[in-house]
Amino acid sequence: MRVESPASAAQVVELLRDSQSAKHRIEICGNRTKHRMGGPVIDADLRLETKALNRVLAYDHRDLTISVEAGIKYSDLSRILAEKKQFLPIDPPFSEESTIGGILATHSSGYRRRLFGTVRDLVIGMNFATLQGRTVQSGGMVVKNVAGLDFAKLLTGSFGTLACITHVNFKLAPAPTGAKTFLYQNASAFEVFNRRDSILKSVLQPSGIDVLNPTAAAQLGLAPQWSLLIEALGSERVLARYQIELPEFDVIDNKIWSQVRDFTPTWLNRHTEGHVLRISSQLMEMESTLTKLPAEYATIARAGNGTIYAHTPSAATLPANAKGVIEYSPVQRPSSEQLWPAPGNDFFLMQKIKHYFDPDTLLNPGRLYGRI
Repeated sequence: MRVESPASAAQVVELLRDSQSAKHRIEICGNRTKHRMGGPVIDADLRLETKALNRVLAYDHRDLTISVEAGIKYSDLSRILAEKKQFLPIDPPFSEESTIGGILATHSSGYRRRLFGTVRDLVIGMNFATLQGRTVQSGGMVVKNVAGLDFAKLLTGSFGTLACITHVNFKLAPAPTGAKTFLYQNASAFEVFNRRDSILKSVLQPSGIDVLNPTAAAQLGLAPQWSLLIEALGSERVLARYQIELPEFDVIDNKIWSQVRDFTPTWLNRHTEGHVLRISSQLMEMESTLTKLPAEYATIARAGNGTIYAHTPSAATLPANAKGVIEYSPVQRPSSEQLWPAPGNDFFLMQKIKHYFDPDTLLNPGRLYGRI
């Protein structure tokens, strides 16, 4: 396989155009941190790496907007923003080495999603290169872009199967003035979810609400019990209010959130045959869904938005009637394994869009859970 790391968007366009003419299959990637996610690329002739596209193109800290090339690492961008006391609140897994383009292509978001939204919600503009040798611009550098079709939302989560993202514009947030982490543990999942429900009905607006099963809690150095983690951001008065409202909770070190963020990469490093299931659940059904999963699964639930991540040490299948995907799997896996068993009734629209952008199925064939 030939490997290219273009240093400009123009070079990306040229590589894509030439590959289409030659009918070469192309793997589009950044630093390949998530190569076990969404299914492997099938027999690519060219690997197009965007990691050399790593510049900040424009930064207006007064307007809380920034434009960056797709190959810049999230960790490098975070350090740049910290100098102006700002941040991009997505906190994705593999955050130290992940590129912005890769985060967008896989729609990776972290535990702060409930308060700040997903990475898709923070994009205000995007440029991408198509197989036909065109550069397309969607949106701009203002927070409100209402005219025309929002291609940025279409490209986010497409796993590089439609086009190659070259640069992205984001809206930013001021860095929090303070943070505290609260922990409640109990042997009963029912009691933990009772506390979750009370918080959701209260005036509190945590940035993180995660429930860990005993196996995941033990992996993070906590007592092996059902655990409710709450992250609070704000001023001293705001954080004091949390302590008043959460008398049964312990205050623990904020560093545990970096362990939560990196739980998936840490698990996959330890378990070469491991899988990660992403299950969507109604908030009121989360307790039932979690307690039905095998005890050896290490589960982390985004308990404020209904997403469950179940980490398995070996082969796994989605529970019956569950809505979700096998998000991470071994590179070498059985061809019969269904990563996305039920794509839904609107899947034919995805296929039509794929055919419009890539009629010869040259871009990242096999990704998007083996469906595209």
